[in-house]
Amino acid sequence: MKKNILCFLLFPVFMMASLQAQTIRGTLKNEATLEPVYAVSIHVENSNEGTYSDDRGKFQLTVKKALPLTLIISSIGFETQKVTVQNFTPIEIILKPTSILGQEVVVSASRVVQKKLSSPVTIEQISSKDITNSAQLSYMDMLQGLKGVDVTVSSIGFTSVTTRGFNTSGNTNFTQIVDGMDNQAPGLNFPLGSAISLTELDVDNIEVLSGASSALYGSRGLNGTMVMTGKNPFKYQGLSVLVTQGINHIKNSSSNDPQGASPYYDWTIRYAKKINEKMAFKINAQYTLAKDWVATDTTNKNGPGTRFTDPNYNGVNYYGSATSTDINPFLQGALAGNPDLAPIINPLLAKPNYVARTGYPEYGYLDNTARMFKANAEFRYKINPKLEAIMSGTFGTGSIVYTNDTRYQLKNFKAAQYRVELKSDKWFVRAYTTQENSGNTIIAGPTAQYINEAWKTSYDGNTGGWYPEYTSALLTALAGGASLNDANLAARAFADKGRVELGTPEFNVLKDKISNTPISEGGTLFLDRSKLYNAEAQYNFSELVKFMSVIAGVNWRLYRLDSRNTLFPDKDQPINVKEYSAYVQLSKKLAEDKLNLSTSFRYDKNTLFSSPKVTSRASAVYELAKENYLRFSYQNAYSFPSNIQALQNTLSGYNSYSSGGSSYLLNGTYHFDQYAPYTLESVTAYQQSGNASLLKKFEYSDIKPQSVNAFELGYSALIADRFLFDVLGYFSTWKNFIGYANVANTPGTDDVSAFKDHSTYVQYNIAFNGGQTVNTYGYAASLSIDLSHNFLAKVNYFSDYLKNKNNSQINNFNTPHYHVNLEFGNTGFGKKQVWSFGTAMRYKPGYFYVVSGGLAQGQVPSSAVIDAQVSYKLIKAHSTIKLGGTNLTNKYYSTGIANPNIGAVYYLTYAYNVL
Repeated sequence: MKKNILCFLLFPVFMMASLQAQTIRGTLKNEATLEPVYAVSIHVENSNEGTYSDDRGKFQLTVKKALPLTLIISSIGFETQKVTVQNFTPIEIILKPTSILGQEVVVSASRVVQKKLSSPVTIEQISSKDITNSAQLSYMDMLQGLKGVDVTVSSIGFTSVTTRGFNTSGNTNFTQIVDGMDNQAPGLNFPLGSAISLTELDVDNIEVLSGASSALYGSRGLNGTMVMTGKNPFKYQGLSVLVTQGINHIKNSSSNDPQGASPYYDWTIRYAKKINEKMAFKINAQYTLAKDWVATDTTNKNGPGTRFTDPNYNGVNYYGSATSTDINPFLQGALAGNPDLAPIINPLLAKPNYVARTGYPEYGYLDNTARMFKANAEFRYKINPKLEAIMSGTFGTGSIVYTNDTRYQLKNFKAAQYRVELKSDKWFVRAYTTQENSGNTIIAGPTAQYINEAWKTSYDGNTGGWYPEYTSALLTALAGGASLNDANLAARAFADKGRVELGTPEFNVLKDKISNTPISEGGTLFLDRSKLYNAEAQYNFSELVKFMSVIAGVNWRLYRLDSRNTLFPDKDQPINVKEYSAYVQLSKKLAEDKLNLSTSFRYDKNTLFSSPKVTSRASAVYELAKENYLRFSYQNAYSFPSNIQALQNTLSGYNSYSSGGSSYLLNGTYHFDQYAPYTLESVTAYQQSGNASLLKKFEYSDIKPQSVNAFELGYSALIADRFLFDVLGYFSTWKNFIGYANVANTPGTDDVSAFKDHSTYVQYNIAFNGGQTVNTYGYAASLSIDLSHNFLAKVNYFSDYLKNKNNSQINNFNTPHYHVNLEFGNTGFGKKQVWSFGTAMRYKPGYFYVVSGGLAQGQVPSSAVIDAQVSYKLIKAHSTIKLGGTNLTNKYYSTGIANPNIGAVYYLTYAYNVL
């Protein structure tokens, strides 16, 4: 009897143990090819229990519910199925492929999962499958083909992204978010691009929001936001390898590429493992090595002549020629010493005679070996089915070239991000930090100027120096009967005699000494060791507030600016800049759920500025018919000036022989008025004429936040499940628009008479608010067509315009009047669908481009770039071989003035377990 009672009491325990031990196993296959299907969701109906298929299409799911039960099988690109499980015999499930058009889901548009088709604002997307079938070498290159997206390519490893026309290297008004972390450099404030972003194999999806998006993503999202999401190790498991070997710098008759044909290497590895139903991890690494594209623009910034016809030649990508002076004082000195030279000298003195020091071309001066390495590790622990803990770390280092006020070789830079997060289906709490180290970055222009001075000073204060030698040789040549042009060439050759040449030990010693000496100690090295600390939380109150959807969040951020007085005025200690933010989003469905109304508000406070700012967004999406949506949105956005715009105090160049002066990037709240500047245009006019009345004082006040009011109307539709159409128009009004100006003065005085020696001045580049209202507007359209049998065609067209611009500002609105992008591809054809291909064409007409900081401006030629690839799948080996090329025609093109010309890359890729 006791034994029976004991068995009766223990029976529920045995039953619970039995239920906990129940494991359903199975395999998922593609109906068309019978291949295993990777990362498919297997979910128990009316339960929180679920899992994903692994890289071999297999899954096992431990369940607590008694059989029979129903599994829901779902994945983008396949029809959703319900499968009833009667016993624990391994099952095989065949998935039927279906069109993905209109099925894409996005999160970033409203911070909730929704169909891309019904998004309240314009959003573009790239998935991991898009990357697999792309002809481009990286997903950053793929962004160029998205509707509304502009890019500036500074080098193989540095691509700056933007939308709505404001296009420049290092755009501080475009936000890049990677796994919830702001990817900006803490000190410089522009996104770090691919430096510490996701590796090629770890991208789940990328979403790009066009235009103002600061209502949900912070004050710097005026020009758009890109949200990148990495692959979940619970979902994407196994070992994946991607090896690309290519060749670039293949010369043709139309290119002036100084680099010979060179190898291109890119190696990526990813490993993810689900240890059990609670724990999973992943590790990623990517290494890229190639000879970088070289900037070779020889256009003279000082006039129409060339380096063989203009003694004041200062080429866009020639460094060192910014040192320039009027040699008339030396001519006058020579005349005083020898009056017999009057017939030669007096005609020359009728006008200024500016002469620039000899510059160095980029090739051979900056090391064009591009190296990039990044690694990532992530660990996830499911506390319960609805709550997950995440820890991750990402590190990147390398050497690449970047364009700003000059070209920068980011040599041995380092950047890292570390994150801890608790995430449930309703809320998250996240904290992360970004750490940067600028390494041994070389500032091309000033370093070359200092090299010239270190080899031979421009003027030593007595009778020696490069300019006195130049003047003496010029007069000697003229006295011998040479023409003025030939005499100038002879004078330069004489003054440059014994000059240190590129690549020689003497040159390298000088370059290393100058570029490794901090700016604060007379060199050109900036020591940026700034850090960013961020904590944020968000909660979805929708289950508590029944009559509408409510999402709210808070954010705290600390910028710890640490440049050792080389980038910011932080000589004594680092500068702390704090930001506090809070936001709320309200949405409500009406008219039988056909109308979705949404509004958002965000409060931001930055400790550099006295007043907080409020950002708002309102949108309405109406479903006109099934899969046909009309959308309207209004966004009011503020942007606090970046740390660079508010605080920068950076050496920019060596200007004049007599003061030994330098030019600076000097901005914002750093009390600029003490320098009494004049507009650079008026200084130049005065130099050329000697007329002091031409000097105009530059009126300046502390920089303020800028704002924009943006309106957008759009329509999107999926027709017959095969035609996906989207069209939009937008109009924006900007106030306190932040642009840049070049100004100059004589140090230590605000007296116009200080310009009596009109060869002497110090140049500054500042950010300031334009007084008038600026408008931008544009329109765009896209069409995607499912041609059946895995053929897909896409085309998009977009255009952006700026009006009422302040002509005294450099506004960074660098975009052509229109773009056209075409894509055509197939993800599987032939027997067992082992063949695939992808092609893309991008066309841009010529357009005017201005570089901030006064580096250069000019016309970017039109370009038509074609990329293509063909792939063959080795099913049993779980591998793919891809043969392709970017810019197939090898007609070199550029995305901006002073940036490199980009030729073809022909490559062969081996991919293992990349599905």
